[in-house]
Amino acid sequence: MQTVAQIQHRAAQALYAYWNGVRAGRRAPRRLEIQPAQLGGLLVDTFILERTDRSTFLFRLAGTRVSAWLGADLRTRNFLSCWGEADRAMLERHLSAISELGRVGLFKGEGYLSGGAAPGRPAAAAAPFELIVLPLMHTGQAIDRLLCLLVPLEGTDIDGQRTVHGLKLLAAEEIWPDGVSRDPFALADPPPSLHPNVRMARIVRQGRRQFRVYQGGRVSEAPQAEADRP
Repeated sequence: MQTVAQIQHRAAQALYAYWNGVRAGRRAPRRLEIQPAQLGGLLVDTFILERTDRSTFLFRLAGTRVSAWLGADLRTRNFLSCWGEADRAMLERHLSAISELGRVGLFKGEGYLSGGAAPGRPAAAAAPFELIVLPLMHTGQAIDRLLCLLVPLEGTDIDGQRTVHGLKLLAAEEIWPDGVSRDPFALADPPPSLHPNVRMARIVRQGRRQFRVYQGGRVSEAPQAEADRP
């Protein structure tokens, strides 16, 4: 099975391998080429988004565990509304790049779980998860569907009585299935290391650029090293 090194969860690796096989070297496979029967146990954690404009990605289909975890009827809901305000602009950029460039997005985050009825259970707890987003063509040559899998990382205590009341982005990476970036704005050099005085900021990436997300929603671009500046 073909996998990508940075994909951590086995379910995400399996979905990527299936999608890549169906893609067969094209920019993206077609929506109707994805056969639910081939996904088996992955279906409960998968969902499909429709991009209707740059900032709207509507749920069209959602697996039972995704629906139970997010705790709402997801049909016609904007996926970006599941995230905190500080993360929505960054997610919008990444999802737009996936749709426009045909790359894959890999995200790490935390879901804040509501408390259940069990004695001694905390009112809220953070559950780490991995999210993979894969482009699909529905009509014509435009990528207007996204095949996604959101799965708690192994060891996370998830049950049907606890739902998420917010998602937080911790890291975002791009994957180019053919190993070659088609981003016209990508830089040849890798992003520089971070200055020690900002190690507490969350780092998210767009193409070859990296951004710090500070509590309260402020976003700034991480400075380049002196040798990288034009």
